[in-house]
Amino acid sequence: MAAGLIIPVSGAAVGTWNALPLGTLNDQGYQLSCTIVGQEVNASDAFGGTLVEGIIRGQNWKATVRGLEWNKTGLLSILQMFGGGAGGTTLTPTLANIGDRWTKFCQALVLTSILGSPPSTPQTLTAVNAGFSPNSTTAFNITSMLREMPLELVLIPYQSIVGSVTNNIPFSTTG
Repeated sequence: MAAGLIIPVSGAAVGTWNALPLGTLNDQGYQLSCTIVGQEVNASDAFGGTLVEGIIRGQNWKATVRGLEWNKTGLLSILQMFGGGAGGTTLTPTLANIGDRWTKFCQALVLTSILGSPPSTPQTLTAVNAGFSPNSTTAFNITSMLREMPLELVLIPYQSIVGSVTNNIPFSTTG
């Protein structure tokens, strides 16, 4: 049997936020994105506006989902993480906790691969400080169509100790 030119990686995952199910998602599943924050060194008398160097200033990781079951407890809890019907199946937003720290309301996001053959990677992804992304918007139509709920979560870094080394990480993976 001839080997393929590539070994594709695919496969669905199930997810929880604060141990609450996120339910079935659309075909895009969980989308991870990273914005590398940097400062361009590009203003000099010798090179004008030419980029000659850069300074790394961090990374911002996010997870985007589009839930097909808008009233799943995990999705609604993310949407109402600052107050409201957290843990329930109703949309009851409450204007509360104004001025409090964001990470106080973040919870663990755990994505687990539904293993197939070959098994998909990563097998698990755990983000300890995940929450509704600042200044993001969610919207769902109240019509005769399926009520999808798009959410963007920010994965805020936390300290992880492996052996004697402490690292700041936005999430960890296995497999």
